[in-house]
Amino acid sequence: MSSSKRHTLPRELILKKKSDIETVFKQGRRFTTQSLSIYIFSSQRTRVAFLVNKKIGKAHQRNRMKRLVREAYRLNRQNFADKEVIFYIRQYLDDFQGIVEQINSVN
Repeated sequence: MSSSKRHTLPRELILKKKSDIETVFKQGRRFTTQSLSIYIFSSQRTRVAFLVNKKIGKAHQRNRMKRLVREAYRLNRQNFADKEVIFYIRQYLDDFQGIVEQINSVN
């Protein structure tokens, strides 16, 4: 039996509390790309949130965008060490490489 390592984002890295998210929105720096607004707040902890407005596509499109952005973040997590980050998805983009380039353009 082979033990395979799961390539997932640990649950303790997810921003969940409304007050924490509001702090990042109000005090963090905003970077805007083609389809994302990225809010970054320097902190002692590394945490992240993925938000998308209901005006963007249908539910399956919003979920796909969140999955793509989540995976792009997971692969480039070292670039956001000691920061709280919110990825606010503003436009539907079904291009993983394009999303990775947008996230890397912030750093």
